[in-house]
Amino acid sequence: MRIGILVEKRYLAQSQPAGLISALTAAGHETVCMDPQASAYSMEDHSWTENLDLIVARGRSYHLLCLLGWAEAHGVRTINKRSAIASVHNKADMAVILAGARIPTPRTFLGSVQELSKLITPSLYPIILKPVFGDNSQGLRLVHAREELDLVKWAEPVALAQRFIPNDGRDLKLYCIGDEVWAVRKPSPFDPAADGGVKRTAAKVEHIPLTKELKDLGLRLGRLFGLELYGVDCIESPEGPAVIEVNEFPNYTGVPDADRRLAGHVSGGLKKRGKL
Repeated sequence: MRIGILVEKRYLAQSQPAGLISALTAAGHETVCMDPQASAYSMEDHSWTENLDLIVARGRSYHLLCLLGWAEAHGVRTINKRSAIASVHNKADMAVILAGARIPTPRTFLGSVQELSKLITPSLYPIILKPVFGDNSQGLRLVHAREELDLVKWAEPVALAQRFIPNDGRDLKLYCIGDEVWAVRKPSPFDPAADGGVKRTAAKVEHIPLTKELKDLGLRLGRLFGLELYGVDCIESPEGPAVIEVNEFPNYTGVPDADRRLAGHVSGGLKKRGKL
């Protein structure tokens, strides 16, 4: 099988998709690595898609999403699909979908910073401000009170504001590959005592038992967003796990034999569809 790996340059040095590529190659498949930022195409020439059985994408840039949609329009199977990546790239869309499906989440608001200051009551602070198209915790800001929010200089016309739920310094993460789910705890990037409320910590992963509740939540979110390879960031509250956000194709840090499992899912999907 000839598999295109559509990947942004920033991910090339990370464990994924490097591990997936290695496992696919070991299994006898041919992989073609494509960096959307390092290429140009003529719109009437779709020959770049013709010899690919499948495209696996890691990234969410506009160029990558365009190429992914282009390939799908010419019948190439993709993992994850363009629409699925786009639905979690836009955090406002994600919040609407989560709310509509009644997925447990912290209270979330959307609007200009000035209007958010009027809407959010003092009892809901602290809150985390998020850019609508934020990525890898970039641009997050922890705000402790309305007076502090009034002083925020926000570069974008709107922001997402999500109630900050204190925890023991660790977040719950679900890693999902198709119908498989793993649960781990990792250090939280948010710390009210840190400068700006954000800290960077090494990812010390602690595996935890996968309960039926957690597995059902992970699989439900995959169906909801149409994702096959994804992670779910949660916070553990007295009422149970609350979903912070969903991300496409994570690094699967700590998932046992992740490279082989990813390769098995990628190649198995086409086998089921009779393309091998």
